[in-house]
Amino acid sequence: MERPVISRPIGPRGPHKPTPPSKAEPIRKPSPPVLLIPGGNPTAKPLGKPLKGLKLDVSAIQSMQYYSGPSDPQVDYMSPEEAPTLRPNQETEVPTQSNEPFNLISMLKELGNITQNPPPAEDNSDPDLEVSSSLGNWSDEVIEELHRLGEGAGGAVHKVKDKRSGRIMARKTITTRQAPRQLLREVSIMTSTRHINIIRFYGAYISPSTSEVKILMEYSEGGSLETVGKRLREYGAVVGEKIAGRLAEGILQGLAYLHSKRTIHRDIKPSNILLTSEGIVRLCDFGVSGELIGSIANTFTGTSFYMAPERISGDKYTIRSDVWSTGITLLELVQNRFPFPNDLPPIELMVYITQNEPPSLEDEPGVQWTDEMKDFIKQTLIVNQQMRPIPKDMLAHPWITNTMKQDVHMARWIGEVYGWPKRKSGDQ
Repeated sequence: MERPVISRPIGPRGPHKPTPPSKAEPIRKPSPPVLLIPGGNPTAKPLGKPLKGLKLDVSAIQSMQYYSGPSDPQVDYMSPEEAPTLRPNQETEVPTQSNEPFNLISMLKELGNITQNPPPAEDNSDPDLEVSSSLGNWSDEVIEELHRLGEGAGGAVHKVKDKRSGRIMARKTITTRQAPRQLLREVSIMTSTRHINIIRFYGAYISPSTSEVKILMEYSEGGSLETVGKRLREYGAVVGEKIAGRLAEGILQGLAYLHSKRTIHRDIKPSNILLTSEGIVRLCDFGVSGELIGSIANTFTGTSFYMAPERISGDKYTIRSDVWSTGITLLELVQNRFPFPNDLPPIELMVYITQNEPPSLEDEPGVQWTDEMKDFIKQTLIVNQQMRPIPKDMLAHPWITNTMKQDVHMARWIGEVYGWPKRKSGDQ
C-alpha cells in the first residue's frame, strides 16, 4: 500500500509551554501494539528551496568539528534540575586536536588511571554489569576476534571473545594518533557510568605494536536502531506504538542519568542507540560527549543532521539538545524515513533545519498514532530550546507514563525483527 509523503511538516517554533502531565485527564488508549505492519517506504521530498544566510563554516563540514557561539556563560532559562550543574566557565576545554607529539606511555598511564576505579552501582543499574578493575587484565593475547561488526568515524568494531571466561564482547579499535583527547573522554565517561541504559564497559588496553587503543564493551545482540530501521524498511513494516514508547523511555532514562552526571551526549542518533537481545536500550559512543559547564556548552561537535537548531546555529546549548535528537531519531524510526529532505547538500540541509518548521508525527493510511504520542514528538521538537523539556520532564509525559504501565514484549519484538526462533509462551 502506497503511503503518502507528508508535504508540509508543521510544529511549534516556540515559545510553547510543555504539556504538563495530568492524572485527572483520561489517557486515550493507544493504537494496537502491532509489531510489523505492511506499509510503503516513501522518500521525504524537499519543501522548497531553503533560505540562505546562515553563517556556517563550510570548510569544516567533513570533520564535523565546529566551535562557535558567544562565551558569556550567563543563561536565564535553566530549570531547577539544571541549576546544580553550574560551575565557573573559566576552565572550559575546547576539544581541539592537540599538536603535542603522541606519547604512548603517557596515554597508557592516563587510561590506567581512568579504568582502575569503577563507579558505585546506581539503584537502577543492571545487577550483572561488570567493569574491569585493571587495565592490565586485557591484551590481544587473551582476546579472540570473531568477526567484524562494522566501522564508523571513531574506528572499527569487532565481535570478540575473552579466551579465559568465554564472554562475548564488542571491541572498538581506535587509532590513538587521530584524537587522543576524544578517546580519553570516551573511556572516562564509560568508566564513570553504571546504568541499565548505558552500554557496559569491560576494559581498555593499548596494542604496543600498533599504538591503537582497544575498548571492550558489551556486545548488544539486538544491534542498533539504525540496523532495526533498515530491516523494517526492507519488510515494508512499521514499529508499534507501545514498542516506540518503551524505546523512548530507555533513551530518556539514559539521558536523564547522564544529565545527573553533568554530561551531554551530543551525538544521539539511531546508530548510537543499541539494543540487547531483550530489547533494552543501551546508549553508546561517548567520544563527543561533553561535561556540562555552567549547564551550557558552545562546541559544535556531533552529527549535524540530528542536531538541534541551536547547535547548528552556533548558539549555546544544554541537555535539551539531546531531547531534540531523540525526537528526530524516534520520528525517523516510526515513519521509516528521515524527517527532513534527503536530497539537499549538507550545508543547505542544516540551513533548512534552522529556518523551517520542525517535522511532526502524522497519521498515514493504515497507521494511526495516539494524540499523546503526537504531542510527545511535538514537545521534543520545540525549536525554542528555552521551552523544550529536559529528559527528566519528558519521562513524566503522559505517553511515557502510560507506556510504562503496560506490558511490552520487547524481546519478542526484537526477535521478530531479526527472525530469531520464537520464545516460549510467557517470555517477554
